[in-house]
Amino acid sequence: MHALIHRVTSLLTPFNCQLNYIAQSQREYQSQLPLLPLELWLEIFQFATYVHRSTTLKPIDPFTRKRTSRNVMALNTPVMAMRTKLSVVLVSRLWQITAVRILYEHLVIRSPARANLILRVLEESRDIHSHRDDVSQSDRYPSSNMGYGQWVKHIEIHAYAHGASKIQFLKTLFPIYGSNLQELYWNERGPDRRLERDTFTSAQLLGSFKALRVLDLRHFLGSDNIKNESDASLSTRPTLPFVQDLIISAHSRSLVIAISLCFPALQNLTLRTSPTDVISTELLYLFLRTHGHFLVSVDLPTPSPEFEPEYDTAQPPRTSPHVNPDVFLQTGVCPNLVSISFPVTSPQLAPHVHASVRRIGLRGVRGDRLYPDKLSSCKDHLMAITPTRYPNLELVQTVGFLVEADSDDLVKDVFIWWVERFEKYGIDFLDGEGVLWAYAD
Repeated sequence: MHALIHRVTSLLTPFNCQLNYIAQSQREYQSQLPLLPLELWLEIFQFATYVHRSTTLKPIDPFTRKRTSRNVMALNTPVMAMRTKLSVVLVSRLWQITAVRILYEHLVIRSPARANLILRVLEESRDIHSHRDDVSQSDRYPSSNMGYGQWVKHIEIHAYAHGASKIQFLKTLFPIYGSNLQELYWNERGPDRRLERDTFTSAQLLGSFKALRVLDLRHFLGSDNIKNESDASLSTRPTLPFVQDLIISAHSRSLVIAISLCFPALQNLTLRTSPTDVISTELLYLFLRTHGHFLVSVDLPTPSPEFEPEYDTAQPPRTSPHVNPDVFLQTGVCPNLVSISFPVTSPQLAPHVHASVRRIGLRGVRGDRLYPDKLSSCKDHLMAITPTRYPNLELVQTVGFLVEADSDDLVKDVFIWWVERFEKYGIDFLDGEGVLWAYAD
C-alpha cells in the first residue's frame, strides 16, 4: 500500500511543481505592479483611450505636423475607447477616482431617454460626493460636490433621433450641461435626408450655453423661423461671449443660425461642404459681414460626405461644390485673417491683395500634381501665390501630404524645385510633416 501511494505521489509531483510555479509567477506579477503617482496613471489612461473626436470638438489645426504612423496597433475607435474606460474604472477604487474624469468628459445624447438617464446619474453622483467623508478625496478634488458633472467637457446632441424634436427633450437638456460646458456639437441631421424635419431649436436656446469655447453647427437644422432671428439687430441677438472656434457647413440652415448669434471672441472658422450642398453666396457674404472682421484663421476642408470623419481620405469629384477662397481674401472682408487653407480643387485665386495673410495651406495635394511641367490645379494655385498678392506671407504648406511617404521616386526633386522657387520670395514651402526639403551639401 505504501509503495502504491509513493508511486502515485511520484507521478503527480511534476504537475504540482508546475502549478505551484504558475501560482507563484502570478503572485510575483501582481506584486510588481508599479506604484506610480495618480497623475502618471491618468496620462496612461488618456493615451490608451485617445480618440480626437472624443477628447475635443476643436478641429486639428491644418498646419499641425503630421507624422507617418509606425504603430503596429490599430487606431482607437470611440467604441473601443469607451470599453477600455469602463474596464479601467472597475479595477479598483483608486483607479476609479483617477479615471472617472475621462469616462464623463465626452457625453453623447441620442434620445430623450438617454438624456434623462444621464441626468439621473449626474444628480446621484452629486449626492454621493456630498456624503463622502474621505478627506484625501476632498483635498484632491475640491469641487467634488459637483459630482461627475464637473468632468463633462463637451456634449454631442443628436436631435434627429425619435422624440428628440419635442420641446420636452430640449427642456431636459438644460440641467445637464451646467455652467462649465465648453464644447457643444448640435446634430439635427440624420444620415437619411428624407427623414429630416424642422425642430424647436432656436438661437435663444443655443445662446444659453454661455461658457462655450467650441461650437459645432454643421448639422444644425432648426426651422424657417430662424431666418427672422437672423434679421434682428446685433444688439438683440443672443451672444456667446467665449466661443473661439466655430464649425459650420455650407448648408443654408447652418449659415443662418450662425448669422443669428453673436461671437465677439471668434477667431477660427471651419466651413465644411458636402457633394449635395447648394452653396448660397448671398448667405455666405451675410455671414462674413457679421463675423468676418473677427476671423483670424479659416479652414475649408476637402468636400466629403456628411459624416466622413477624415477630410482628405477621398478625392472629391470635380463636380463637387467648393467654397471659393476668394470670398475671404477680398479687400475688407476678413481684414485680420492670418491663415487660410483650402483644397487644390478649389476655383483659382483672383489677384486680390491681402496684407495680413501669413500662412496658406493646400489640401488634397498629390505627388503627380506637383510637376511644374504638367497641367494641374495644384500647380496653378502654387503659381498664383506671390509676395505681390500676399506681401507678409511666411509659409505655404501641403496639408496632409508627406514627401517621405510618397511612392514617386522623383517627388523629392519636384518638391525641392518648389522650395527653391518660394525661397526666392522669402517664403517657406513645407510638406505636411513640416519638413523644408533641400539638397545636402
